[in-house]
Amino acid sequence: MLENESNTKSFKIMKKYSLLVTVIILSIFTFGQEEYNNCADAFELCPNTTFSINNIDANATVCANCEDDFNFCFAGDNSIWMTFTTNDLGGDVNVDFSNLVFENNPGQGNGLQAAIIEATLPCISSSYTLISNCEANQSNNFSLNGVGLLPNTTFYVVVNGSAGTAQNAEATFDVELTGAGIARNPQLTISTARSTVCRDENVVFYASPTDCDDQLQFNWYVNGVLTAVTVDSIFEYKEMNDNDVVSAEMVCFTQCKDSIMSNSISFTVQDFLVDAGPDLYILQGDHVNLQGQTSGGNVSWSPPYNINNTSFIKPIVYPNETTTYFLSVNNGVCSIVDEVTVFVENQLKIPNTFSPNGDGINDEWEILGIVNFPDVSIQVFNRWGQLVFQTTGYPSDKRWKGTSLGEKELAAGVYYYVINLRDAEYSEPLKGTVTIVK
Repeated sequence: MLENESNTKSFKIMKKYSLLVTVIILSIFTFGQEEYNNCADAFELCPNTTFSINNIDANATVCANCEDDFNFCFAGDNSIWMTFTTNDLGGDVNVDFSNLVFENNPGQGNGLQAAIIEATLPCISSSYTLISNCEANQSNNFSLNGVGLLPNTTFYVVVNGSAGTAQNAEATFDVELTGAGIARNPQLTISTARSTVCRDENVVFYASPTDCDDQLQFNWYVNGVLTAVTVDSIFEYKEMNDNDVVSAEMVCFTQCKDSIMSNSISFTVQDFLVDAGPDLYILQGDHVNLQGQTSGGNVSWSPPYNINNTSFIKPIVYPNETTTYFLSVNNGVCSIVDEVTVFVENQLKIPNTFSPNGDGINDEWEILGIVNFPDVSIQVFNRWGQLVFQTTGYPSDKRWKGTSLGEKELAAGVYYYVINLRDAEYSEPLKGTVTIVK
């Protein structure tokens, strides 16, 4: 007897546990109504676009002056909400319902009910005004018609299911918004000062949108390739080539975005040879000829300092530091600019021979870059170790001319030098030989 009672209790516990598991599983796989069950989250209807929505599991928010506290040709028992905003002109609109597919549970209703309303206070029922026909218990395709709607005004479409003996109707259906009152005709025009430009000229474009509320961005294309994205209506471009085509795309409207392409502008680029030449390298204190080239026009180099003539195509420059020179040539129509950099190296260049024979060529021991060390000490010795030349500082008027301390001409041969730069970067003196050639 006790064993049978125990078995009965175990069966009841297992049955309760089984029911609990079933409830949990069902709760996991049961989906509630979409967010547009609430007026505040009304579904945005975009013009001329078909949406598939439903009122399955829709409920009501009913209290005095709440969103579902209305009674047109139907009451707000299990409503869903949609919304749209008219354009700048306003006018007639149509909301078309089609492909109605109803749930078919016992005692369930079999019709949809709908109306367009204006709410001067959003989702507050006391501010509602019915502005379309009111449809009740429609089981086939039907339409709502709003006539002469005000411009730039937000309206609502409210839908619920007709009552059955046990449950209100639930269905999936398609809805589409059409009509002059919501028609959009956004357009985009781009312009620029001229379509014939010079090479490397900075071209400025202006975008002029119309009928485009809440414009979000402009996409700029060169030859169909996305080149820039701007949030304002101005775009600058200076890499134009001959026959390039520029166009733009505009993205309008925060809700129900539209993308509109602009007109296209084709360009003629005037070009002629302007070449500042290759980059050059010199030691500090040296000079070099720039290797500019042009097919014609007025020449101008800048900056205008440390250059012998700014209007020569191949001027001599003697910069004290690395400098970029700009060659500008104007042919009367276009001014085109190219650039070249002269790199100035500070390293010393100590020659190992010179020929003080009075012919004016290599008569002095010239040390390139030594001017960067104004406190330098230089000593020169003959092969017997006797000092024949010394100086502190080595400007051009102190250069060794191959003479002794007594200004007597020295014989041809090898001499030894010690150069103390007196600079933190050179802790040891520089030593080597220099040969007098005659």
